Amino acid sequence: MLQIYFDFSGYSDMAIGLALLFGITFPINFNSPYKARSLIDFWRCWHMTLSRFLRDYLYVPLGGNRRGPFRRYLNLLITMVLGGLWHGASWNFVVWGSIHGAGLALNHLWRAIAARSGSSLPSPVGWVFTLLIVLFAWVPFRADTLAVSTTIWTAMLGGSPATAITDTPLISSAWIVALTIIAFYAPSTQQIMAHPWVAERARIIWRPRPIWAIMIGCLFGIAVAGTFGRETVFLYFRF
Repeated sequence: MLQIYFDFSGYSDMAIGLALLFGITFPINFNSPYKARSLIDFWRCWHMTLSRFLRDYLYVPLGGNRRGPFRRYLNLLITMVLGGLWHGASWNFVVWGSIHGAGLALNHLWRAIAARSGSSLPSPVGWVFTLLIVLFAWVPFRADTLAVSTTIWTAMLGGSPATAITDTPLISSAWIVALTIIAFYAPSTQQIMAHPWVAERARIIWRPRPIWAIMIGCLFGIAVAGTFGRETVFLYFRF
């Protein structure tokens, strides 16, 4: 879950930064998606450019929400399955897209029921549910085969533990905790850099001061040092 987030989020930040060097402004692609309180909100914050593409060129042409609730849910499922296949012709991506499509349909159904009944889930509960669905769906997205996905799911649900899960070194556990705090609670890079869309929500804003130069230099040094002695490839190079 963390590897995919930081891989693609960092990849997008680098693309945005490199484009700005040439006077080109790309749209933001991430807006703290792991802070989302629902799956609907998650897809408004995760890979935002792809979300808009799927909406404009698949969901809306299929009929969107203009042909009744059932057709709306079916369109969501079809759109997300095709969005999965966009990542690669694999059953893993079909399963990943199906989980998100079904989750989005259930999310919209719940909102409709809640609106009629006047009830709602507490925000923390919605956040936990969203994270669990996203985490569950990342398994086939990252795994090589459906058999590997099944093994990991079994371990996650309390079955026979996978070796990679039980034998995590202490330093790796420390990184997992640190990165979880950053992804779940820290302001995003777009907030820090005060992007117009999210500047009003920023708690920490970048300023050209020596302390920022020192911090960014240290982070850059850590990132470079982590590449020594091993090949480092972006996961999203596959797409």
